[in-house]
Amino acid sequence: MTILLGGAGFPQLRPFESADEAGVLELLAVDRLPGQPACSTRMLADAVTGRSATDPAGRAALEGPVVTTVLCAPGGGIAGVVCCAGRPSDGQPLLLWLHCREDFSTAQALIAQALQCCATGPMHAFTLACALTRGLVGLPERHRRVTVEALRAAGFTSWGRCRYLRAELPVAGLPHLAGVQLNDTTAPPGKRLEVRRRGRVLARACLERPIDDGVGLIRSVTVAPHARGQGLGLSLLGNALDVLTGLGAREAIVYLDELPADPERDPVAALRTYVASDFTEVDRLLTFTRTPAQR
Repeated sequence: MTILLGGAGFPQLRPFESADEAGVLELLAVDRLPGQPACSTRMLADAVTGRSATDPAGRAALEGPVVTTVLCAPGGGIAGVVCCAGRPSDGQPLLLWLHCREDFSTAQALIAQALQCCATGPMHAFTLACALTRGLVGLPERHRRVTVEALRAAGFTSWGRCRYLRAELPVAGLPHLAGVQLNDTTAPPGKRLEVRRRGRVLARACLERPIDDGVGLIRSVTVAPHARGQGLGLSLLGNALDVLTGLGAREAIVYLDELPADPERDPVAALRTYVASDFTEVDRLLTFTRTPAQR
């Protein structure tokens, strides 16, 4: 489909209105990934106003209004939607989320609209967790291939990579550890498992409780550098998955950063541990930046 803007009978860009809710929810349903919640009207309302239960700190860092724009199809309905905002730390604009039924021309039109938010300086895309997902940061590389291509054609480059993994529960046959300390966490609600020896933490796992869709989130499984190579990570993951199953989870998901900020984290070893625990890759998540030199 070729998008032509501006004339009668052609697609029109305009601000999101409450009457667009059903059409936008339909777009979101098309792009929903396995392990992610079905988008509700409440989640959409949070997304268009910049609220997010999964990343309140990131959303608090937004500057100015959150602007959501829809592209109306010529025959009626919503062809695409894009949401943008700014951040006060450096004044740089953010493309928060975009959905377009994976039509290249629609994606181009929405990206061009987003770029009008920034006269100078870089623009970043898909760098915050969205209220439409369960803490997911980034654009799925394979499921959203057309949008990825449209961003690159507009001068964006990808710089962050994360593996999105998923497993059905329960998982049988995993090793377990005895004497694991289990505590509640409140922000977010969940559980923390710790392996301690002589007062020192050797390994830790942090979990988020499953929500209505029965999906639990593994926020992290870490092993102290001096305790690695003993199978603690795999065994503690076995305990963690049992805890999620006991909380009612039917699936577990994890976002595994391929470029961790902590140099002591080994994403290759972590991936081996998850694969050995029946996790499979749903997709790779990309974040993007467009600098003035690329315009």
